[in-house]
Amino acid sequence: MFNNSSIGILGAGFMAEEYLKVLASKNIFCEAIYSRTFSKALKLKKIYKIKKICKTLKEFNNLKNIKGIIIAVNESSVLTILNSINLNKFKILCEKPVGINYLQSKIVKNLLKKNRSKFFVSLNRRFYCSTIKAKKILKKNKKKRFIYINDQQIQNHQSKLINKNKMYSNSVHLIDYMSIFARGRIKKIKKIKKFKYKEQSETICKLFFSSGDEVLYCCNWNSAGGWYVNIIQDYERLELKPLEQLMHEKIFNNRIVRKKYNADKIDITLKPGLYLQILEFLKLINNKKNSLVSFEEYYKTVEIIKKIYV
Repeated sequence: MFNNSSIGILGAGFMAEEYLKVLASKNIFCEAIYSRTFSKALKLKKIYKIKKICKTLKEFNNLKNIKGIIIAVNESSVLTILNSINLNKFKILCEKPVGINYLQSKIVKNLLKKNRSKFFVSLNRRFYCSTIKAKKILKKNKKKRFIYINDQQIQNHQSKLINKNKMYSNSVHLIDYMSIFARGRIKKIKKIKKFKYKEQSETICKLFFSSGDEVLYCCNWNSAGGWYVNIIQDYERLELKPLEQLMHEKIFNNRIVRKKYNADKIDITLKPGLYLQILEFLKLINNKKNSLVSFEEYYKTVEIIKKIYV
């Protein structure tokens, strides 16, 4: 049986509350919360019945009855938090990005050298019901895949550093679909249109994988657009548009047969992907086999981002 008072959370912003909503849906209440903004932490404490507000990270580190922690702080605070938390003591689920850019992610990689078995990254789109269903369908088809990924970003953050590195903090969601669906290692990248900072433009490239799979990635910068993924294989096509929904098209007896999978109820009532991801985190805390995203897996996607944008 899971111990309700074994989770702590760092952060009191939007994502921290989304995690607390999921935990509350399972009647799980956090033991402690820490945030630089005490008033935000106090508000969440009252709403979600959190037992304790820690005023310092040292106080949080000294808590004895916490097994797992969720790190849900802003992009610029992650590295500071990881340098201040006892990485040996807790099992950790950390919101992306784990480092605001490639250099910071590399620093984290060295920081976690001895603790990677306890540290996992929140890539919640891997836990969308649509993604899981698509993986099951694709497993039956061994033929070459052509994957089209459409990304869109607006550099509207007050921080110039975050605007310059939005591909690590936000595009990571779309680029991670390459890690999910494209098989093998990257053999070649053809850059068709390069990234231009603070301009309305497109970043377009084609990636060739050792399996024969090909990915065409397009990001519309500072313009309107949407997120969607198409996967085309022999006689069939899968479309995630919006990403929470799945359309499966297959040619059967020379006719196209379509089947639509609407967004699952848990991906509508709660932030998509978080519920199933939290279930895996609870397995981790209870020393059970889980399918959380390891830092090594996350870092592979970070390296793909670097190859596309540098």
